[in-house]
Amino acid sequence: MPVRSIVTAPADGSHYPEGTRSIEVRGAAWAGDDRVARVEVTLDGGATWVEAAMTPPRNRYDWVRWRVFLPLPSDGYYELFARATDSQGRAQPFHAANWNPNGYGCNVMHRVAVTVGPEV
Repeated sequence: MPVRSIVTAPADGSHYPEGTRSIEVRGAAWAGDDRVARVEVTLDGGATWVEAAMTPPRNRYDWVRWRVFLPLPSDGYYELFARATDSQGRAQPFHAANWNPNGYGCNVMHRVAVTVGPEV
């Protein structure tokens, strides 16, 4: 199975008060028979990445828990993407390249949208 990661917090559509300049992002990652080498998060479409800290898995096939404090440059709307990379150097893509009707091959990056500032 391909490497994958999910964002467990914040929830999609979360809103933060005006002036918030950092948020905690948490999630889990899994790499099947390989190990998760790293997890990174971006809020600018992949131009820059922030590496997350990972908790060691409880066993070889356990999901790795990760967390990162992500700096926010200003108020506004952001789409956060989490990308896991396995020990073979394979990373999650932005778009599905190996899709099938049941979704078994889908390992696209998980996306979560957040807004900072006054509610509209």
